[in-house]
Amino acid sequence: MNFLVLRRSPGRSLGGVWQPVTGKIRQGEAAVEAARREVLEETGLEPRRWWALETMTTFFDAATDSIRLLPLFAAELGTGDRPVISREHDAMRFVTPAAAARLFLWDAQRRGLDAVRREVLRGGRLARALALAPHVARAATRRRPRRA
Repeated sequence: MNFLVLRRSPGRSLGGVWQPVTGKIRQGEAAVEAARREVLEETGLEPRRWWALETMTTFFDAATDSIRLLPLFAAELGTGDRPVISREHDAMRFVTPAAAARLFLWDAQRRGLDAVRREVLRGGRLARALALAPHVARAATRRRPRRA
């Protein structure tokens, strides 16, 4: 099993850093909608399957003096899918989990990679329980932002 990693373009924040698809949740957007939108924006692809991981990531945001708790998702691409990266990135690779772990800057991203391996790739009851029903992932494209 290989993982898609993307390198941030020079001149951008953290230029040259390798990462998985990442992004922010927009106001009124459900987390799975944001994940799907970010994958589409950064790769041009619609994953075949999705999992909402049991593991979350936390980090301290110094700009807002707050602790952020973020959901993590895993997505499966089709074997023939060919990403088209956005201007946010200047390179991409499909690499082994060990290679991805060596490329990632942040321990949180390595922990997310380990979570995918433990929670999804091992299969079994946990992976089945975390799988998002196809209609949930598809509905993310049809939803309109909620009004506050």
